[in-house]
Amino acid sequence: MQNSETVLINLSKQSSKKEYVFDRLYRNLYNPDFYVKSFGNIYKNDGSSTAGIDGETASNFSEKMIQDTIEKMKNESYQPQPALRVYIPKKNGDKRPLGIPTFVDRVVQEICRMIIEAIYEGRFNDTSHGFRPKRSCHTALSEIDRTYTGVNWFIEGDIKGFFDNINHQILIGLLRKTIKDEKFIRLMWKFLKAGYVEDFKFNKTYTGTPQGGIISPILANIYLHELDTFIMKQLKPEFDKGDRKKDQKRNPEYRALEYQLSRWKRKIDLCDNDEERLNLINEYKSMKRKHSNMKVISDSTGFKRIKYIRYADDFLIGINGSKKDCELVKKSLTEFLENKLELELSQDKTLITHSSKSARFLGYDISVGNNNTAYKNKNGVKIRNARRNIRLMVPKDMIKKIITDHNMVKDINAEKWMPVARNNLIQFSDLEIVNIYNAEIRGLYNYYRMAENVSIKMWQLHYVMEYSCIKTLAGKHRSSVHKMFNKYRLNDGWGIKYQTKNGEAFCYFHNKGFVRNRVVSKDDPDKKANVAIFKGRTELERRISAKVCEWCGKENVKFEIHHVKRMKDLKGKEEWEIKMIARQRKTLVLCRDCHRKIAHGARK
Repeated sequence: MQNSETVLINLSKQSSKKEYVFDRLYRNLYNPDFYVKSFGNIYKNDGSSTAGIDGETASNFSEKMIQDTIEKMKNESYQPQPALRVYIPKKNGDKRPLGIPTFVDRVVQEICRMIIEAIYEGRFNDTSHGFRPKRSCHTALSEIDRTYTGVNWFIEGDIKGFFDNINHQILIGLLRKTIKDEKFIRLMWKFLKAGYVEDFKFNKTYTGTPQGGIISPILANIYLHELDTFIMKQLKPEFDKGDRKKDQKRNPEYRALEYQLSRWKRKIDLCDNDEERLNLINEYKSMKRKHSNMKVISDSTGFKRIKYIRYADDFLIGINGSKKDCELVKKSLTEFLENKLELELSQDKTLITHSSKSARFLGYDISVGNNNTAYKNKNGVKIRNARRNIRLMVPKDMIKKIITDHNMVKDINAEKWMPVARNNLIQFSDLEIVNIYNAEIRGLYNYYRMAENVSIKMWQLHYVMEYSCIKTLAGKHRSSVHKMFNKYRLNDGWGIKYQTKNGEAFCYFHNKGFVRNRVVSKDDPDKKANVAIFKGRTELERRISAKVCEWCGKENVKFEIHHVKRMKDLKGKEEWEIKMIARQRKTLVLCRDCHRKIAHGARK
């Protein structure tokens, strides 16, 4: 059998042929190399140590498990187990349902995901940014920042309960357009109909993608690729009209007043009467203020454009046109989603917003600037920038929301916020407390670093979090804020000393500032198949393929995997723990006997 890399590269190359239809995909599920690669992709996830309804985790991955699963695939007796439904808390206090598939199902789903991604990634539209390689929220925002300059209106797209309302028949129909392998299609049906278990009761799934399933995001992208195609291939060609240079001209009133100002300036220069000169200067200033508040570019009726970006089920449309144009676009989207995809566009939440005001997308407030302030160019001439650039802003309510969610102030509605300790962190060590605050600050800054006002907003948050942190430490040690600052101060900051292998180190409370950074790590769009992502085996794949027990040294053994969730869970008390710590590995490839000995010792 070909190794998994070769298969995926070949599939990816064929995907560039738009009319190419794929067959004989199911046989790849007979290939043990795919199971090893799948495990190598998912074992690092925190969820790999979370058991589904069968109680198995990544530590149950073995050569026997692969062989048993392949036999079931060959006679099509493999049946995905229902996902275990649990509820996790949301920031607003509500709970969100989450499905946990069995570990075997996760391995099989990852194989299917790799195959489907190799087929579809080259065919997806560049406007789609969610759940795709080398794409993220930041790439979507960067594209908006680059291409939405000068739009008049925004349409904030909201699809009601998208992931729960995907029609199975329509989804399978879309897959059949590209995949002519009924065994593979039947496997997709099994995943869609697997259901879930809640409170020991089985529930069927009639719509939606598998709860918590690894293949759910890419299936959702295949479904909404139809929306991308409709907008970019049908709606956009019909909507776009005119030429920017021909149809967008300088405002004639602006030009007339500009000429009048130059004449008025000459009058002032030639005037000898002081009183008359003062009156002319006052009139000149009044005309100048009027001129500064005028539009440089006149409104154009002949030029129309539509811009579109989607991240998962959220999308933002930019319109160069009128509000009536936006209403017609919204109507077209509503009809397409209802008639073609059986989805509902929320009429209340799909907002039409003028670009001078803020539209909310991916947690940012987005608007178009219209700065009339004159400035001197490199030649020293005073000019105004007629470009209406996109403004990415941290929302005004973001700071308040973060502080409220973590209960970091006494009264959020008070005129002046009074930071308080977070009592739920007092049981942690001093170093862990500072690291928790630092991680929260870094996470927020890394997400909002593209915003114009990131420095202002993050320093506001930094003030509250710093005093909340020091009060948490003061509460832990039953001391005062002043004494804590004195105890932990070093140079221009404060933090916690701790010991490492190389001696004493110091963990500062965040003191690196918050500079705006719009750089996004993203390769240029490449229409050719991106086969590089499939090349090269990981270290874990090579270790598994070697079939050598990493404990006793036996060769040509049927392997089993011993896996821990986090490196910090290893205490270094057992010899196998010392070995894993020394190699900085969360896995050991073992023979059956050694795995039983180590697993038995781990349970003691």
